Amino acid sequence: MAAGPRERIAGLIKDVEKAGKQLRSDIRKRAQAAPKNLQAVADRMRKGGAEVAAQVEKYVHDLRVSLEGKPSAKRTAKRAAAPKRKKPAPRRKAKA
Repeated sequence: MAAGPRERIAGLIKDVEKAGKQLRSDIRKRAQAAPKNLQAVADRMRKGGAEVAAQVEKYVHDLRVSLEGKPSAKRTAKRAAAPKRKKPAPRRKAKA
């Protein structure tokens, strides 16, 4: 059975999350393996790469939340503050 658009998007999101984590891991490993004279450059590269990976993870998380359709805090607060309406009483039949 073919995967629907939601399943394909969910798979794509998983792939991007995995790639972001792998990128962060690779940069950390390479920065640790750098020679001592290039350690300052490697540390800056590691910090920048970690920042970029964190941004990608954040954007992907926001995308996942928006696709799942979770209500925003503003909408839920508005819904909770709305007064509840009472159901009208059932009509009685007139006696003939």
